[in-house]
Amino acid sequence: MKNCNNYLFPLRRWAVLLLLCVAMSMGACVKKTVHPQLDVTFLPQRGDFISKYGDRLPFSEIIRMSEGKDYILVGEGHKNVTDHNVQQRLLDAFSKAEKPPAVGLEMVAVDMQPVLDDFGKGLVEVDALQEELQWNTKWGYSFSLFEGLFEIANRNSLPVAGLNVPTRITKKISKEGLDALGEDEREFLPAEIVPPSNAQVPLLDLIFEQHEAKDANDVTQRERFHLVQSIWDSKMAEEAVRLRKKYDWPVFIVAGSGHVESGWGIARRIRRFDPAAKILILMPWRGGEFDGDLADAFFYSPDSYMSKMGALLTATGSGGLLVESVERESRAARAGLRPGDMLLEASGIKLDYLFSLHMAGSKVYKANEELVFTVRRGGETFSANVGKLGARKPKKGAAPEARKGVEKSGPEAENISDNGENR
Repeated sequence: MKNCNNYLFPLRRWAVLLLLCVAMSMGACVKKTVHPQLDVTFLPQRGDFISKYGDRLPFSEIIRMSEGKDYILVGEGHKNVTDHNVQQRLLDAFSKAEKPPAVGLEMVAVDMQPVLDDFGKGLVEVDALQEELQWNTKWGYSFSLFEGLFEIANRNSLPVAGLNVPTRITKKISKEGLDALGEDEREFLPAEIVPPSNAQVPLLDLIFEQHEAKDANDVTQRERFHLVQSIWDSKMAEEAVRLRKKYDWPVFIVAGSGHVESGWGIARRIRRFDPAAKILILMPWRGGEFDGDLADAFFYSPDSYMSKMGALLTATGSGGLLVESVERESRAARAGLRPGDMLLEASGIKLDYLFSLHMAGSKVYKANEELVFTVRRGGETFSANVGKLGARKPKKGAAPEARKGVEKSGPEAENISDNGENR
């Protein structure tokens, strides 16, 4: 009888080869995990400080970084509560330094400086500033968000200055051009209007093209848009330099992030008007992509917005808006939205940022359509219809009956863009 091993050996060899082939083919089917770059090394909470390299910064280190600086620029979103809380924490700490800062605000124009001077003399109380500064008409954002800065300044006898050009001046330039200004209006312009750097121009063009009221193909409108941006930044820098020379104190500047990030706006003009200036730039980080070149240090402050449909929405930075809270009996509640839901799209527009919601609101309003969200809840995805954003304005010549019951609404019903950030 023949030895069975003569037959078993080749069978075993083929079995091993077959197993190897199967293993290799299965390995080829396994999807390789691609890890994102480690930009931020920890999971921050609201108000946490982050170095430009993405590492945790203790508050004491921020104070140390501010020592010896002539100007401290803090960028903000004008409606972001965390931004305002961080500003107040910073100013309160800086006010205890051997040489405390003067305070310069984008929110107040130079024509309101007499009111701020009276405030510094104790002639105007904090409670009266909203009315005295004509805050609601000249600035518009909730005074309560900024009130804490004035309280800290009052408590520590810090001088406060308005840095900006009156809105009526920049609006006239936008509509009619610089030559349309009279001599009395020109007095509010900076002595030198420094144009934007070549590096900033593409960003300004992108912002311009996102403005619904602007014609992206209109060269004159584009040039005036650049001009107004330059006037804002040049004037705020000029006034900040004047403030520093007047008191010989560092200047704590609060302005929209678009005027602060990358040092392109106010900081660049300060360096032109005060070449030896030492500047510290602090910016909010909203989550998502992290660019350490935007500032010297950051504080974590995700974009949040209490929508008019009754839901608190927060941008995650990684796509989608998180529903943090829902008011009972609100439109959001009736549409089925619940805390913890993730809004992925709104009427076909991806919700990567809060501004995306504004774009979606404008889109459906103009088309007289309902706003429909694509929502993810756990492993389930569904649609939530919150209805139309408001009645459309009747056309000219419409019958009087057609005008009855028209709400004052429209795309502003979900307008969460923050023009102070210029983004």
